[in-house]
Amino acid sequence: MLELAHIQYMVGEKRVLQNISAAFPAGHITGIVGPNGAGKTSLLRVAAGLAQVSAGTVMAQGDFADAGWRAKNIAYMPQFQSVAWPLSVREVVALGLLPLNLGSAESEKRVDAALQRCGMARFAARSIDTLSGGEKARVYLARLLATGAPIMLLDEPVQSLDAAGALAVMRLLEAEAAAGKAVIVVMHELNLAQQFCDALVVMQNGTVVLSGAAQHVLSPAQLRPIFGVEFKQLAGGHLVAQDVLNDETPKEA
Repeated sequence: MLELAHIQYMVGEKRVLQNISAAFPAGHITGIVGPNGAGKTSLLRVAAGLAQVSAGTVMAQGDFADAGWRAKNIAYMPQFQSVAWPLSVREVVALGLLPLNLGSAESEKRVDAALQRCGMARFAARSIDTLSGGEKARVYLARLLATGAPIMLLDEPVQSLDAAGALAVMRLLEAEAAAGKAVIVVMHELNLAQQFCDALVVMQNGTVVLSGAAQHVLSPAQLRPIFGVEFKQLAGGHLVAQDVLNDETPKEA
C-alpha cells in the first residue's frame, strides 16, 4: 500500500500540488484522472519519490525515504520515454532489473516472461529504435512487469496504443492488481478508467476534488465543472463528451 498525506509540492514559487491526501491500496487499480495541467503527473512523481515535497508525507510498507528501497519496490513508467542508444528490446527490458542484483538465469527468465506477456517476444532481438510508438510502449511495460515490484506507477500507458492494445495493457494491469500489487495509473480515457479501475482520484488545479469508486465518481454532473464538457452517459455507463461549455480551447477528457 502507498499513502499520501497532506502533500504540497512547489516548482519554484508555484504551488503545483496542495493538500493532497490519497490512498493506493494493494490489490487494486487506482486511476488518477483530470484535465490537462491538473497535477496528475506531478502527483505520480511524488508517489515515486522523484519529486521532493515541501510539506506532507508519503507512506508505504517499507522505508520510502530510502532510495534503494524505492528502486526495488516501486516501478515507475513515465509518460514520455526514449532510449539514447540502439539497444535491443531484450536489453531495454533487462535495464529494469539492475537495482535487483539478480543472477543471469533469473534475469533472463523474467525478461522472457515479461516480453511474452506483452506480446513482444518475437521482437526481442530487434533494436528499440526500429519499433513503432505502440510497440515501444509495450516494451516499456515489459520492463516494468519484469521488476516484479509490488507498487506500479504508470503515466498514460495506453496513450499511443490502438483499442486492442489499450485493452490488452489494462488487462495486464488488472492481472497485476489481482496478484496483490498496488497499481496506480494516470489516464485520460474515462471509459477505460470506468471499466478497469477499482477507484479513482479526480484532480483539478493541483487538488483532489473527487475520489471513490469509479462508478460513483464518473457521473456527468460531477465531471461537467471539472472538464468543462457536457457529458452524456449511455446505457451501461459509457460516457460521451458532447459539448464544450465555453469558448476556450477544449479540454481533453
